[in-house]
Amino acid sequence: MAEFIEVRTTVEGHEKAAALAHEILGAGLATSIDIDEVSSSAGTARWQLTLITTGVQAPEMEELIRASGDAGPIDSRPVTHDIDSYPDWLPDHP
Repeated sequence: MAEFIEVRTTVEGHEKAAALAHEILGAGLATSIDIDEVSSSAGTARWQLTLITTGVQAPEMEELIRASGDAGPIDSRPVTHDIDSYPDWLPDHP
């Protein structure tokens, strides 16, 4: 079974966040993506992208994020499981 990696970054503006998410999904680098507004100041909002990818694809995804020039710092970490073997990012699991 492949190791899954959660990759998080922030982007200023929803248009740039959506464009980056579209590029990542179009490249087939994410199995899941979540976009949330995390802050807003002076009329410009920052959006957090949380992506799930495989350990093999994580470096390529991080490079694509860096190449976009629009993203903030990148945080990557392995997806952990609880005692019921549900991913920690899956809300309301049974």
